[in-house]
Amino acid sequence: MTPTGSRFGAQCAAVGPLAERFAAGGLRLYLVGGVVRDVLSGRVGDHPDFDLTTDATPDRIRSLIEGVADAVWLQGEKFGTIGARLGERTFEITTHRAEAYLSDSRKPVVSFSTQLEDDLLRRDFTVNAMAVDVVDGTLHDPLGGQADLEAGVLRTPLTPEESFSDDPLRMLRAARFLAGFGLEPAPGLVEAARTVSERLRIVSAERIRDELWRLLVLGDPGVGLTFLDEAGQLPMLLPEVSERSEQERSEVFRRVVAADPVPEVRLAALLMDLSAPVLEGRLRGLQLSGGQRSTVLGLVAAVGLIRGRSGDAWSDEAVRRLTAAAGAHLTGAVTLAALAGTVTGVLDKRLAELRADGDLDDLGPMLGGAQVIELLGIEPGPDVGEAMAWLVELRLSEGRFDPDGAGRRLVEWWDNR
Repeated sequence: MTPTGSRFGAQCAAVGPLAERFAAGGLRLYLVGGVVRDVLSGRVGDHPDFDLTTDATPDRIRSLIEGVADAVWLQGEKFGTIGARLGERTFEITTHRAEAYLSDSRKPVVSFSTQLEDDLLRRDFTVNAMAVDVVDGTLHDPLGGQADLEAGVLRTPLTPEESFSDDPLRMLRAARFLAGFGLEPAPGLVEAARTVSERLRIVSAERIRDELWRLLVLGDPGVGLTFLDEAGQLPMLLPEVSERSEQERSEVFRRVVAADPVPEVRLAALLMDLSAPVLEGRLRGLQLSGGQRSTVLGLVAAVGLIRGRSGDAWSDEAVRRLTAAAGAHLTGAVTLAALAGTVTGVLDKRLAELRADGDLDDLGPMLGGAQVIELLGIEPGPDVGEAMAWLVELRLSEGRFDPDGAGRRLVEWWDNR
């Protein structure tokens, strides 16, 4: 145990009212995980949430925080976790525990302990397996997490085979920590992940999606993607990417890193070479929401429109049609197409010119339904829809018209159709 003085003073003070209750009951309460790691690495910001661990049982936690916490959540109680809000900050307080997956289960089996080291030993990495006593600010680091943090090494508390087998999602977390914290895998980490990679199949698609999302928002997810590739995870996560040649995978990872750090955009960069049906199936397999799928599919479809046209073949009409089809995805799609090797200079220039001229504003029909009915002397029904569709086609093919001009063209078409 290493005294750390006031290094964790602000964090311990935030937990003060809870700490007093636990200490009065003869129980210990520790800050653990990310907040400890970040303070020691100098990356700490204003953590809105704190993870704490204690030797108190869940029912005892619940009774101790009554009257102190502003709000309490009990959804995780059977797993040993009680949630609480104190002022502007939320906490998750968890009984010391060890957890592991059974051979074919998607849910961890949890057992409680009264020993802090038992809890730390079953955490994912040594850099996350440090705890600070909120009463005296003492750092508990039995597994050498601080030394690993200073050395830039990602190491598991147990052997990596045992740690990854206990919770296979840790292999994806390893990718994120390598990419997000500039760490290097400890000797044997990559090989161990490859050895037990099949264990990832027991993890739910939702948990995999969430971890992949966290990787894709990082400034440079390339290191993490390379780890997943070298550690044999890609065939289960993104088999269509894993089946490509090493050079092609490297190129895909490069364009992902260069894309905007938005998960849907980065995922589109990863999967833009897939056919629409295969892409749809992959996105559903990842359990993306309808909105997320729509964004990725829209981006990839728009990229396909850009890649399918030669670089200098951007007439006014072609630019208008692309703008209408791509909608809100246009800017992102142009960037992704360029990252994939498409020359977009002419398109960029034509977009800028037509935008400046207002030619890309409101690419819908130039008249309303009531105007169409009056001009053509028709009743509401399918004929109105046909006329409105023709007006849209006129707008895309020939550009803007004032209402009178659009009306004249509409009547002329209607009379001669």
